Amino acid sequence: MNVRKQKSRGAVAVEFAFVFPILFLMVYGVVVYAYVFVLHESVNYATQEAAIAAVSVLPKTPDYNNAVTRRARAAALATLSWLPADQRERVLGSSGEKVEVVFLSDVDGTDAIQITLRFRLKEPAPLFPVIQLPLVGDVPRLPDQITTQAVARI
Repeated sequence: MNVRKQKSRGAVAVEFAFVFPILFLMVYGVVVYAYVFVLHESVNYATQEAAIAAVSVLPKTPDYNNAVTRRARAAALATLSWLPADQRERVLGSSGEKVEVVFLSDVDGTDAIQITLRFRLKEPAPLFPVIQLPLVGDVPRLPDQITTQAVARI
């Protein structure tokens, strides 16, 4: 009976050695993709909030374009203030200068404001460590950046 337990213990160790890497990669993938999902939704929400803030500026305001840009950048900064500083820098810059504000004009005279945010996942360094597996490649596979846009009519 004692010999049987020792053989069984060795079999469990071998099974664990095969199963643990797969289990670890699955848990790692769930954590990484969940965080990327939260980032995407947060950046999307910040873009929407920036567009709402941008259209709240009265069109007759002096220096209208700069006022809209400042208001949109301030709204995006406030919305993403929960991010760590290095991640906030990736999407907004140090003071919101990476928030893209474009003024659109349609042929029928309808004016709109387009806000674009880009969260770079791989620059300047990857946000998450990448594990390279033979026959599989990079784990996790992530896009280079998350891009969100919101358009609001004036």
